[in-house]
Amino acid sequence: MVRLNKNGGPKNPEKVDRLCASVWTSSLEGRTFQNKTHILPFAGRMLLNDSKKGPAHVQYRRPYGCAVLAMSDVLQTISELKEEKDFVLKVYTCNNENEWYQVHDNIIRNGNCLSPGLIISLQLLRGDMELVRRENPLIFTKGVAITRKLGFPDVIMPGDVRNDLYLTLERGDFERGGKSVQKNIEVTMGEGDSSGPCFPEYRSFVLYHNNSPRWSEAVKLPIPIDRFRGSHLRFEFRHCSTKDKGEKKLFGFAFTPLMREDGTTLSDDSHELYVYKCDENTTFSNHALYLGLPCCKEDVSSCPSIPSSLVFQRSSKETFWISTQLSSTKLTQNVDLLALLKWKAHPERVMDILGRLRHVSGEEIVKFLQDILDTLFSILDDNTEKYGPLVFQSLVFIINLLRDSKYYHFRPVMDTYIQKHFAGALAYRELIRCLKWYMDRSAEVVRQDHIQEAMRALEYLFKFIVQSRILYSRATCGMEEEQFRTSIQELFQSNVVISPVFLSVFLSFSFLSLPPFPPPAPLQDTSVQEEVEMMVESLLDVLLQTLLSIMSKSQSQEAVRGQRCPQCTGEYVSCLLSLLRQMTDAHFQHLIENFHSKEELKEFLLKILCVFRNLMKLSIFPRDWNVMRLLTKQTSLMGPASACLCAQVWNSYFSLAVLYINQPSLQLENLSPAKKKKVLDRYGDMRVIMTFQLFSMWQNLGENKIHFIPGMIGPFLGVTLVPQVELRNIMIPIFHDMMDWEQRKNGNFKQVEAELIDKLDSLVSEGKGDENYRELFGLLLLEKIEQETWRETGTSFVTSVTRLMERLLDYRDCMKGDETENKKIGCTVNLLNFYKSEINKEEMYIRYIHKLCDMHLQAENFTEAAFTLLLYWELLHWEERPLKDFLHYPAQSQWHRKESLCRRVIHYFNKGKCWEFGIPLCRELAFQYESQYDYQSLSWIRKMEAAYYDNIMEQQRLEPEFFRVGFYGRKFPFFLRNKEFVCRGHDYERLEAFQQRMLGEFPQAIAMQHPNQPDEATLQCDAQYLQIYAVTPVPDSVGVLQMERVPDRIKSFYRVNNVRRFRYDRPFHKGLKDRENEFKSLWIERTTLILSHPLPGISRWFEVEQRELVEVSPLENATSVVENKNQELRTLISQYQHKQLHGNINLLSMTLNGVIDAAVNGGIARYQEAFFDKDYITSHPEDTEKITQLKDLMQEQVHILGLGLAVHEKLVHPEMRPLHKKLIDQFQMMRNSLCHVSLHELKEELPSLF
Repeated sequence: MVRLNKNGGPKNPEKVDRLCASVWTSSLEGRTFQNKTHILPFAGRMLLNDSKKGPAHVQYRRPYGCAVLAMSDVLQTISELKEEKDFVLKVYTCNNENEWYQVHDNIIRNGNCLSPGLIISLQLLRGDMELVRRENPLIFTKGVAITRKLGFPDVIMPGDVRNDLYLTLERGDFERGGKSVQKNIEVTMGEGDSSGPCFPEYRSFVLYHNNSPRWSEAVKLPIPIDRFRGSHLRFEFRHCSTKDKGEKKLFGFAFTPLMREDGTTLSDDSHELYVYKCDENTTFSNHALYLGLPCCKEDVSSCPSIPSSLVFQRSSKETFWISTQLSSTKLTQNVDLLALLKWKAHPERVMDILGRLRHVSGEEIVKFLQDILDTLFSILDDNTEKYGPLVFQSLVFIINLLRDSKYYHFRPVMDTYIQKHFAGALAYRELIRCLKWYMDRSAEVVRQDHIQEAMRALEYLFKFIVQSRILYSRATCGMEEEQFRTSIQELFQSNVVISPVFLSVFLSFSFLSLPPFPPPAPLQDTSVQEEVEMMVESLLDVLLQTLLSIMSKSQSQEAVRGQRCPQCTGEYVSCLLSLLRQMTDAHFQHLIENFHSKEELKEFLLKILCVFRNLMKLSIFPRDWNVMRLLTKQTSLMGPASACLCAQVWNSYFSLAVLYINQPSLQLENLSPAKKKKVLDRYGDMRVIMTFQLFSMWQNLGENKIHFIPGMIGPFLGVTLVPQVELRNIMIPIFHDMMDWEQRKNGNFKQVEAELIDKLDSLVSEGKGDENYRELFGLLLLEKIEQETWRETGTSFVTSVTRLMERLLDYRDCMKGDETENKKIGCTVNLLNFYKSEINKEEMYIRYIHKLCDMHLQAENFTEAAFTLLLYWELLHWEERPLKDFLHYPAQSQWHRKESLCRRVIHYFNKGKCWEFGIPLCRELAFQYESQYDYQSLSWIRKMEAAYYDNIMEQQRLEPEFFRVGFYGRKFPFFLRNKEFVCRGHDYERLEAFQQRMLGEFPQAIAMQHPNQPDEATLQCDAQYLQIYAVTPVPDSVGVLQMERVPDRIKSFYRVNNVRRFRYDRPFHKGLKDRENEFKSLWIERTTLILSHPLPGISRWFEVEQRELVEVSPLENATSVVENKNQELRTLISQYQHKQLHGNINLLSMTLNGVIDAAVNGGIARYQEAFFDKDYITSHPEDTEKITQLKDLMQEQVHILGLGLAVHEKLVHPEMRPLHKKLIDQFQMMRNSLCHVSLHELKEELPSLF
């Protein structure tokens, strides 16, 4: 208790530290720790306002404040710390004292905080109480209170004695008693006993002026077990007042006994007690004056008629409520259970008492489990003949009660009792006799409920039998051993349906005389060998058949619900494992020899292999039972090695071996280093052991290997992809063996080749395989093939497979990572081309066509999606040959599939605005419709073709830009490494934006700032370098571009589509730079890039297949510049003449101004100075034709400019007339400058032309 001053602080701060301490005991596993801890600080005067009235020496407990700490908020914190941690609890008040009993529920909603609050320190201590005391002795030297869980823990172990009574003062209803105001009531609780009280009086807090107070105060009463009988609790009610000298006036009391007359304790319930009147002078020294009175309504019937002349009279209008909860392992509230525990008081009723045990609730039985079992075996010892069957039935009932999921966690309690507390040394005799009686009648009785109950209890019945026999042997030095064994043998020979428990018990008894498993050497003892042989002959087949039956049902249940097999399956499996681990090679050999025919042997082997296969697939044991799971795997290695049998058995064996090696629980790479080391030290790598067996069995096949080709290629390939080097070294050479055997039989290994490629694709896409596997695969097989006569074709095949693996690994890495669409598309194109050109696998090729198409559609590359789907379209023919359903296509004829593909391709070309590519397909489709007389479809396709022509002439299309990209360095994926590509840019995408996009896709890359080819060091470095610059398309369709009457909208398409050649110019000065006129020495290095496929195509970029490098002289460059400018002017002027561009003529004005102004101030004038000079013409006689061509182009440009100015004059706005006049003046100057080089001058310099 802490005394607080009027400011809410402690009166004696120096004494506050460590005022009280408590250790709470609770389990944190699988449940939430107590949600909230309530702390109430609590001393003060009577009045709410700290008044000085009244005597100061009288103290009352008054509601002051409440502090709440949510343990769920702090448990995470303290569980990670080893030392104490402080927490601050805010103190809240309750505005209305009548609601004080529920202040904890309302505290956050309407409580008012008084002060910063209390500081408490919390520390989490792990372990049982004995361990905590031993490890933290200092904590328990300070008078620490041990606070146990309210109620019982999940498990009550034998020897755990507890007797705690928890009482809650709930509420009361009292009369005013003639007073003008209501009373201030205090309850004093004490114990009434002739031996004196065993705990001090407890006083409740006082609620101000309240005749119906609600306290809800919980109190723990430490009453010894032997004090319960004859003790009672008395509750005295007093009115507290500041007047009348501040005394507390007694006005009534209530009471209740702790134990009833029948020996049962006060029930766990709410109790309404009668209130009896008394005055302040009453004393309670003579308990007999009131104990004969009824304490509650239920007690009235047991009391005789009460005379009205008694000292205490009941107040009929006043009542008092309490609730109790008893947490006791020795006292019970159940009459039947009490009668059993006290059976010696009424020995004549034992038969009835044992029969009524079934009516006792399960909670009471598990609570008093040790006492009940002790009682049952003491009754058995008292009279075995008379009580034996009833005790046996009671024991079966209790054992089966613990099979219930509600009480299943009490099974360890039963185990502990048997091992440490059970003392029935003679009980085994009667238990065996009763059990045999049940087994003998298992086939005769119509109603077998009681027999089935006994069978379900077999496990613990035998544990009791074994422990009882051990106790008897210790006491008698092993007497009657032979009789015991005989009785056990007779028991096992009884006519009973085999259960997993029965099997496990039988095996455990049979193995008592066997050495520990696994046997280090063949067993020498003949009797032991005979016992094992007998068990194999009698049990093995039954076990296998039973497991197959259960597993077949469990497979469907596991597929539907995802649950484990039934629990009994694990018990059957344990029996099978125990039996197999005791068998030696001699036992296996003898077992095989006992079969009368190969057909019987085949059926048996298929059966055992099927059981092992189910053990690998089904969840027999829980996921955290790692030892049992690994033991199952280890035992599976001990299976019998069969001689040469049918292909079905061999296939089953190989499939089982592959399944075994690929089990998730054996993949050590997924374990932590510590766990991996532990498994390796104890079991070794069981995958390698099985691989050696698998390889050995394959070698035993000899000429029969050909029967397993290509069926076992896929499974064996899956084994080689397991990331274990030794395993791969063993298994990869098997593929050479397969190639060799097929080569011998067929003269080729096409089957091995086809199956290996198919399975490799699917397995790598599942995440299997790595770069080390690719290298090892090629190295091992090439080494083996080197000695063969067919090494040329073999080497070619292995090389192709390793190259395929390179592409598959790149593809998988791109798909599983957060890679950009461009990377994924590029990788898929690379793989698709490989399937088409190098391996010629049409089905895989078509699959990747559709994968690539889906990627393009997702990226809205509709033109590329159309070209991709066109690849599949080209593989089909216009014929009625039926096709099977494939991917998303239904079963249909080739004609209909080609038609549907054609429609899709046309649709995608339309969305990509490449109508010119869609029009030929429209014509193709129209021809087919016309030949089929399908005029409705023909009309539709012709209208679509016409609409595409309209779109070409009416809709605006942007000309994309093209960029050359070089990927240099070994850090790039294989399909990009040290290669260069030309990429078709997006709409409105310019060089800078494209560079930023590429650097975003390859964040580790470094941009190269020069266009020169990289050196060898750059190509081989472990880095990424990007070299990007813009390139110009060089169209192949030159004819349409030279036609003057073709609209520019049509020409623009052919300038940038279906292009394979791209050009990049790099200017440089050869020799010394001419300072007066740089055009004289300005050369151009022209690089032409030729792609593997034209753009656009199935990708937005294609690899550069060939480079052409030429140097362009200054004169040729000038000719090219003037020619290109003439073409640009001609196109622009034509657009304005035909009103394709109307309204704003700014573009025409700026273009004319740029050409005319440049011609006047430089440009053409500089070309005249450089190339029409007398000295240049004399020194370069070989350029005569080129000079003439340049002169003609200049004259042509003057003519074109004249036409352009004429169009400009018609369209120019009046406000822009001054600009037009300026252009006319400059044009005159330009024309005059060109006339300066007259025809006569040229005749003198170039006489040969005239």
